[in-house]
Amino acid sequence: METTAKNYVMGAGLILTTTICSVMLGMAFKQDSMLREQAYRHASTLSDLTTLVRQWNIDYGGVFVEKKGKSAPGYLDYNDIRDSRGKVYTEKNHTVMIREISERARLERGFTFHLTSLRPLNPRNSPDDWERGALATFGSGTLELNEITGSPGNVQYRLIRPLYAEPDCLSCHADQHYRTGDVMGAISVILPFGSVARNIRRNFATMVVLTALLLALFVLTIYFLIWRLMDRLSKQKSELAALNETKDKFLGMAAHDLRNPISGIIGLANMLKEEVKAPSCSKPLDLITESSEKMLGLINELLDVSKINSGRVELRIRETDVRELLMKALDFNALIAGKKGIALKEAVPADIGSASLDPDRIRQVLDNLLTNAIKYSQPGTTVTLGAKKEESLLAVCVKDQGLGMRKEELSKLFVAFFRGSAAPTGGEASHGLGLAIAKRIVELHGGTISVESEPGKGSEFTFKLPL
Repeated sequence: METTAKNYVMGAGLILTTTICSVMLGMAFKQDSMLREQAYRHASTLSDLTTLVRQWNIDYGGVFVEKKGKSAPGYLDYNDIRDSRGKVYTEKNHTVMIREISERARLERGFTFHLTSLRPLNPRNSPDDWERGALATFGSGTLELNEITGSPGNVQYRLIRPLYAEPDCLSCHADQHYRTGDVMGAISVILPFGSVARNIRRNFATMVVLTALLLALFVLTIYFLIWRLMDRLSKQKSELAALNETKDKFLGMAAHDLRNPISGIIGLANMLKEEVKAPSCSKPLDLITESSEKMLGLINELLDVSKINSGRVELRIRETDVRELLMKALDFNALIAGKKGIALKEAVPADIGSASLDPDRIRQVLDNLLTNAIKYSQPGTTVTLGAKKEESLLAVCVKDQGLGMRKEELSKLFVAFFRGSAAPTGGEASHGLGLAIAKRIVELHGGTISVESEPGKGSEFTFKLPL
């Protein structure tokens, strides 16, 4: 019992601890995933915005802005114009415009986005190693690539998407021999990811520490819980053992002290029946004898239970003729069966041989099983006693055609004082001890006992003993 309770508590604690640890680690990985997803959405938005700005510039064939200082070369044909007030405006194509906006974003916000190509007109748009590898994959149908790159001090989140040649593009890039639909280059977005990466590591470390603390807390809690539980169970077990021993002693003493007076009553009743021949006295004396014999049977069963529970039963094992033992039990119970009109039948091979057992105790098992079979059988039915040897086992069965039992009762059948729903067919007494005693005797022999039964179709009890 202690081991079962301990295993139950430890199992429940282990399941609970594993669940909590899994949830905590799952939350850590979920946070990591959410931060990566947030970075992707940010980069994706910048890429989409860059695409829109580029297309807007292309739609207008470039834009003119006031010329301030020295303009960066666009590496495409562009013009300067002067208005009526003398202000000079210079043309900005989409590549230059995006490059200048990106530079401002880098200085003010820390992120960049730019156009790049394996065949750039502007050397500043030449790809780095990561972009070069990504551009090489776009020809095979890849739609985008994203990755966290860089060194520990400069971690970056990068996203790159291809740009395809359109009719408007071919006029400026005619010398590069692009055709409509070709991959001309890509929009590359670079986000600073160092602080996010640090947060991810910090969150993960925090979750691991919390998980370890929770695990330690639960282990200590479970340990002290089991220790206290085992301590209480140990005390209760000692108390129950003491109470059980007291109960067995009381039953043994009471049954022993009652057996002699009741045996005396039976003897005196039988003497009176011999001396007094008056019909009016015969019936009362028979009732006295019958009641006393029932009481004596109960007392003997209580004494057997007390001896078995206290471990005071000593088997006297010896080689025994199996058929002779079974036939004696059958003959002994024939009178009781005959009074109820029940036939006893044997199915024991003549050459079944001998077995090592305690004949007195096995005879007690046989009498209990045969008596029960007769007790719950109707007149005109048959009770069969059979036996056979199976490899290294002796199997003995008692089969009746009686009332049978419900399935839910079978598991309780060998428990002391249990009585099923079926009542004895002849009003016989039933104390619920016979089968419990039979089971313990069989187990003391190293054997097993089982039952098969169905309401209205009888029962079959089988016990098996090692040879």
